[in-house]
Amino acid sequence: MPPGASSLVGPALPFGSAEFARQDALDITPASIPRAPDPIEGWRVEGSLGPSQRFLLRLPKRWNGRLVVAGTPGQRTEYACDLLFADPLLARGYAYVSSNKGQGEGGVLLAPGAVLEVGGAVLPRFPLPGGLGVSMWQHAPGHTLARWTDDLLGVTTAAHELIAALHGREPEATYAVGVSNGGYQVRRAIESSDLFAGALAWNAVLWTTQANVLTYIPQAIEALERGDFEAVQRLGLPADVRSTAGESLTLRYLTSYFYAAGWLHATQLDPETSIAYGDTHDPAAAESWSARMGSWRPARSPRIAERIAEFANTGAIRCKLIDLASEFDYLIPPSLHFEPYGALVAESGAAGRYRAALIPGAQHVDKWSDEPEYPQMRTGYERVWAAFDELVEWVE
Repeated sequence: MPPGASSLVGPALPFGSAEFARQDALDITPASIPRAPDPIEGWRVEGSLGPSQRFLLRLPKRWNGRLVVAGTPGQRTEYACDLLFADPLLARGYAYVSSNKGQGEGGVLLAPGAVLEVGGAVLPRFPLPGGLGVSMWQHAPGHTLARWTDDLLGVTTAAHELIAALHGREPEATYAVGVSNGGYQVRRAIESSDLFAGALAWNAVLWTTQANVLTYIPQAIEALERGDFEAVQRLGLPADVRSTAGESLTLRYLTSYFYAAGWLHATQLDPETSIAYGDTHDPAAAESWSARMGSWRPARSPRIAERIAEFANTGAIRCKLIDLASEFDYLIPPSLHFEPYGALVAESGAAGRYRAALIPGAQHVDKWSDEPEYPQMRTGYERVWAAFDELVEWVE
């Protein structure tokens, strides 16, 4: 890392350290969920498929003959789902593998004046208070979302080979699980490959030219900046939930996710600002949008839709899938990502391989549902594991 750059949790937890790995997992894991017994005897294999790519395979000695491949949410690393998925699966005898989607360190916190250079390009900074900034590897040259599917399939194949070397046989069945953009990875992988016996997607992001995060997040930003919650609901977001202190959950998503996520995806795809697609090498073009994302619209260039079409979901799933969404998901609203995907599956003729359920009282960031300030919220974690058990019974 260059001088002045550190992990998003700060220089005290450097990338690759055990403390960083644990914090990356804790950030998205409800505190109330039970922890798996530790230690679990077995092997831990760290590997790479190429520059900026990493994966982590965990294989118990008491292996049940099955492998679970996890998609990775957001700009997180191969450690992100260690507590949500890996530890409970290892305790049940499953092998587990996950990667960083080929995105290096994901997001990098930068001190005032510091920059992140990847592949010969200085990446744009998203400004934070106090002169700090965040740069994200998704802006790096060649780092398009189409690579995420190749990455998931690549680590699946690598895991098969490593397991065969360690245990003397390949997995009898391979499953895919994922949350958020990791859920998108899962959906897209099972639309593209026959490697998987079954899959589970949780609050999965939908990417099509008609429905994606950019068709509503900029408009939601614009509406919330003027305090128009009704306009936000007309876009398809759930009704607002208030904390015991009266704070808006919708506004929490605005400040924590809408600005940065909207900016990241918009400027990566926009031909006026994209370093990833090679349209420019000037980070200032993307940085200029950080304060005015409410006015950005995907219709500003036909190239944006053309690029999304290259990695868009089709619904033509090739194995059994259980798809879960959360009732109060403001970042990935069910009406815009869950219901349209079910329609895509039906249109493709794959409805017999698809089951779907809405988790009442849950939201996108499951950890937030644990907070006492939101007593009306419920974590989705238990429902997810019930769905995984259902999936295995359905497949096997």
